[in-house]
Amino acid sequence: MTHSTDILVLGAGYAGLTTAALLAHEGREVTVLEGHETLGGCASFFREGEYTFDVGATTMSGVLPTQPVGRVFTHLGLHPELIKQDPGMLIRMRDRDVVRHASQDRWIEEVERHFPQGDQRSYWNEQYELERKVWSMVSDQPTMPPTTLRDWLGLVNARSIKGTMLLPGLFRSASSLMRKHRVDSDRAFVDFINEQLLISTQSTAEKAPSLTAAMGLTYPSETYYPMGGMYRPALMLMRHAKAHGAQMKFRRMVTSIEQQKSGRWRVRCANGEAYDASTIVSSIPIWNMQNLTKDKASKYFAGLSSRNADSWCAFSMYFALDGVPRLSSQYVQLHLDRFIPGVHSTSVFLTFSHPDDHEKAPAGHTTVTVSTHTRSEDWKELSAAEHDEKKKQIMKSVMDLIMRRMPECDGLTPMLISGGTPHTWERYTNRRNGFVGGLPHSIKRPMIFMPPNQTPFRGLYMMGDSVFPGQGTPAVMLGAWNTVNRIFAP
Repeated sequence: MTHSTDILVLGAGYAGLTTAALLAHEGREVTVLEGHETLGGCASFFREGEYTFDVGATTMSGVLPTQPVGRVFTHLGLHPELIKQDPGMLIRMRDRDVVRHASQDRWIEEVERHFPQGDQRSYWNEQYELERKVWSMVSDQPTMPPTTLRDWLGLVNARSIKGTMLLPGLFRSASSLMRKHRVDSDRAFVDFINEQLLISTQSTAEKAPSLTAAMGLTYPSETYYPMGGMYRPALMLMRHAKAHGAQMKFRRMVTSIEQQKSGRWRVRCANGEAYDASTIVSSIPIWNMQNLTKDKASKYFAGLSSRNADSWCAFSMYFALDGVPRLSSQYVQLHLDRFIPGVHSTSVFLTFSHPDDHEKAPAGHTTVTVSTHTRSEDWKELSAAEHDEKKKQIMKSVMDLIMRRMPECDGLTPMLISGGTPHTWERYTNRRNGFVGGLPHSIKRPMIFMPPNQTPFRGLYMMGDSVFPGQGTPAVMLGAWNTVNRIFAP
């Protein structure tokens, strides 16, 4: 059976749902194809009895009116229930607790108390100033990164020229700013920064550009907990799209994307259906697109994949507690005190459900999502038994870490413990190698040279965490906003 539509959106994660909602809001005919049985993508959920677990992304940021998430929701008239976290995060290092206050001044006082070396005040003031300038720059440039002569000409204006003053920060490492302000002499502070950057830029200070690192280091000042889970704001986007005429098709695994002689695109699904459209907006990662497309398009995505061959994978764990731990924030970055084989980070990130969030857990109970970094190669060539044993050992080590170093959980019994490996992510999201989190930020691959939203093929656009501007809910929603602007450009 072949269906016809104007615009096909591939994927019902935050990128796809934002795109569909924005396009439908303007009266365009939109159909969304999602391979899984539910929405959310890497920010999806699952339920076990009375408990609801976020599977991946758990934090909302960029929600101010001048920032991508806030701009989208304001434009669409949506008001998700978000609780600002202050502190935005608790960082439990091996020998100290660092409280990530939302207030810039209180945060600087906290970091000066723990890491007095160098000029911490000037270092953090520069981080915040860079963050404000970056948001201003990217919000005014819907054609970033430029791919056509029109795009380049559109950048030649007063605001753009002012923004070019920031570009050297894409080629200068985050560690260079640490040296500038003499805060790099304390090994504990360097470790602190590296772990912060790993969860926000997928990179470390020596590799991450100072410009994008500033955004990663300051985001806890505006961190929000979505009541009900990360899928709730996504559900609002989906309902808005449907209310304005968009069609949502779940369990539609895409098997091929091909441009017809007429110029229209045809997408085939595993269930035998085909969809014709004049425009496709795909959030399928670049690594998957090579095998879904043919001829020139396949070669194009093969080139993108080879130039951006590596990405992180996630090891995740989920459990419930028969009680409510007393915490200053729902988000805790817990540093390891012992090496865990198969974990390529020195911390794990914990998200505890809010005590008043009874959709995620019954009153008096708590759900916990745990995530950390791992590599796809660690899980390849394993038999099923070897895979399960490796997963079991990591889960045991992580749970031992939490019970040993989180006295807030003393006396609370963990229940419904389960875990996810790169194979799990690949099975449920179909992302090649289980890559999640987007491309690591790097001075060797500055953001403006990331795969663009507009491809060389008329009517084919890309968004999501494997293309500009990268990973994180604010970034993929900004990519969706920019892509929609390109579609509507005369």
